[in-house]
Amino acid sequence: MTKIDLFFEDPAILRRPPGRYSVLYLLRRDINTCMGIDPDRPNCQALWPGAMAIFAGIDLLGKFLAGDDSFRSGKSSTRFKNFVRTYFQAVSQENAAIIYQLRNSLLHSFGLYSMDSQGNEYIFTLIDSQTQGPLVRDLGSGHYLVDIRTLHNLFETAITNYEADLKKDSSLQDNFAAMFPKYGVVDIGRHVVRVE
Repeated sequence: MTKIDLFFEDPAILRRPPGRYSVLYLLRRDINTCMGIDPDRPNCQALWPGAMAIFAGIDLLGKFLAGDDSFRSGKSSTRFKNFVRTYFQAVSQENAAIIYQLRNSLLHSFGLYSMDSQGNEYIFTLIDSQTQGPLVRDLGSGHYLVDIRTLHNLFETAITNYEADLKKDSSLQDNFAAMFPKYGVVDIGRHVVRVE
């Protein structure tokens, strides 16, 4: 199995430790559980943590797309928005910025309020439409309605499209190779660590 094939392994394939696991595989498996679509846990649902994991996934894939993981001011924002603009179908630059603000509000505060560097306020309402509706609806006065189910569907489509581009673009492969040693896989074993 190539590194690309391992990284994009289907999360529906159930594997048990010990073994080497793709970070993206583990993340998608947990997202599926949070979204209530894990066949092993059909009654389990945790939508906010699911959205948080999707945003972590966009951050992860943004690093791979850029071939960069630097923490200089604005780099994370640029990578996130670039991945969304490139791979989330028909998401405008404005909506990419709105989704980034939702990412900030959930990941940094586990809340639904954010303020950007220009002082613009963002207040979010999250819904689960169970259908493919619009990702973002502007309700006016800095209020936005975001559909978590649509976010998840767009994320999965983005993964498929990025993988297809990666397999045929040598510059994307170079970027991927630069990030894979740091963020590509984890080894999970059954070892017990003794603390003395």
